[in-house]
Amino acid sequence: MDERAGIGRELRWDDRMVSGRRVIERTARMRMLKLSVCVAAAGELRGCCYVAALLRGGVHIAALLRGGAAVGVLAVVLLAVAGCGGSESSQAGGRPQGDEPEKKQSSDDMASAAGPRVDPAESVLDVSLPEAFEFQLMGSETGVDFVQSSGNSPDKPFPGANGTGCGVIDLDLDGLPDLVFANGARFPIEEGETETPDRIFRNRGGWRFTDVTAELGLTNWGYSCGIATGDLNSDGFPDFYLTRYGTNQLWLSLGDGTYEEVAKAWGVADERWGTGAAIFDSNRDGIADLYVCNYGQWDWESSLFCGDREKNVRIYCSPSHVPPQGDAFYRGDGSGGMVDVSAATGIAEPARRGQGVLAADLNEDGLIDLYVANDIHPNSLFLNQGEHFAEQGELAGIAFDHLGQSQAGMGVAIGDINGDTRPDLLVTNYQNEHNALYSSLGDEAWLETGVQSLPGALPWVGWGVVIADFDFDGAADVFVTNGHTDDNLADLSKEGEYLQPAGVWQRWESGFRLVRSRGDYFSQPHSGRGLAAGDLDGDFDLDLVVNHQDGAAAMLQNRSVAGERQAMALQLQLVGIRDHRDARGATVTASRPPTHDAGKR
Repeated sequence: MDERAGIGRELRWDDRMVSGRRVIERTARMRMLKLSVCVAAAGELRGCCYVAALLRGGVHIAALLRGGAAVGVLAVVLLAVAGCGGSESSQAGGRPQGDEPEKKQSSDDMASAAGPRVDPAESVLDVSLPEAFEFQLMGSETGVDFVQSSGNSPDKPFPGANGTGCGVIDLDLDGLPDLVFANGARFPIEEGETETPDRIFRNRGGWRFTDVTAELGLTNWGYSCGIATGDLNSDGFPDFYLTRYGTNQLWLSLGDGTYEEVAKAWGVADERWGTGAAIFDSNRDGIADLYVCNYGQWDWESSLFCGDREKNVRIYCSPSHVPPQGDAFYRGDGSGGMVDVSAATGIAEPARRGQGVLAADLNEDGLIDLYVANDIHPNSLFLNQGEHFAEQGELAGIAFDHLGQSQAGMGVAIGDINGDTRPDLLVTNYQNEHNALYSSLGDEAWLETGVQSLPGALPWVGWGVVIADFDFDGAADVFVTNGHTDDNLADLSKEGEYLQPAGVWQRWESGFRLVRSRGDYFSQPHSGRGLAAGDLDGDFDLDLVVNHQDGAAAMLQNRSVAGERQAMALQLQLVGIRDHRDARGATVTASRPPTHDAGKR
């Protein structure tokens, strides 16, 4: 052990059997802090694993464990953190107004059941809300000058309602997270259009970023939607997949700082309208697989008129006017390609308007499952059975809200919200539909509690979502970026504000409380869409990046943590040895004794 910090320590190794699985646990007592770290590859420990943990304060721990993943110092894991920031897909879709399908209960009834409404404009400056967290809006000094183009126009092309996503990726493996921004385009889309390309910014440290889009060879046109990152060919360098309205793209790192677009060569150039995506190893063969959410069938030529013809005012049509398309699942063949096995694995049906997807071992059987947020369709839970997936969303209780109704699922996040170590799920939804929070009951069952647990969200249209412990107090918090689909609702005397405040909830008692965050960003409403989280400045806490509809991206530095709490941080990088190199599906748990002020939570 490194004694440079001058702190007394006790070290104990405990090699034991837990729930039929061999677990090697290391427990260290530092500054009255008990740290327990368990690393498992896809649900069990096997093979060899190296763990290196760096705690602020000069303490360095190195240990040789048995496992399927190697762990180095890079990605952020916080003590007692309930979940990870960001998602496999940073883009989510929307539920425009237009004509709505018949509902079992009116939105007014839902609002009444959920308690008093919160006016979006008033809530931004509502000093009666408790204050928590601090996110500082960084300015032009960062060098990130990305401005999103949605394609919105008086003609209301449907993809323009949804916006585009952003992602965090370490392009050059220097430990500094870089940024990828997906961008839209004007309709009708002309081949070769380069007015609004996707952009990549390399992190130079100290909140300085450089546009390296051209340097990396990213020259594309068209309408991008979501971003999924992962090492698809196991060469140690991260690749990324762009879902698009049009042909999806796969950008493969060449290992020399440049990228090549290989979607067609790899067999994943899906021409349907892709939204979210996830890269993971579905069958533990060490080869990456790819899941793609598809939305629906829409084209410019047959776009419907929704709104008021007499006034000649259009708004976005309801998704009910867009026939759904089945999702896609590609299995890696191990030789530089992928095979579409959607039908054979049970993924293709039922066809639903997919928006966001996450890949995680939701039933703790060692295989990675899939959870998909769908727009005005039941959300999907695909439980992994090895070579096949079984859709179990309704049986598991995570397909509908607490009233048994489908919602307009958009963003999706996973985390342990109540400290019971089980995976809970959160889905953002449309105006007058509360954000759905599915609390795990164990045994492949969840209970939807969002209407009680996440107050104040009914007036907003939620998009990107992050579950993370922003202030290092040992409890999961929630950040949601909000913004309406239509910017001309007032012309038709319709309810809803286009610009809306970001929603920030702090874990409190049996649920969450809506709070005000310090920082200039939260004094104004925004047209939020995509959301990504990462430690952009190397201070161990999670910073945020927000994509805005037809506006500049926001870089939010997390200043919520300081002093002793900031010293309690652990950085890990998982590298697969037997399973896929990305170690997707590995689990890391960390815990500490309760503090004296834990009674409020």
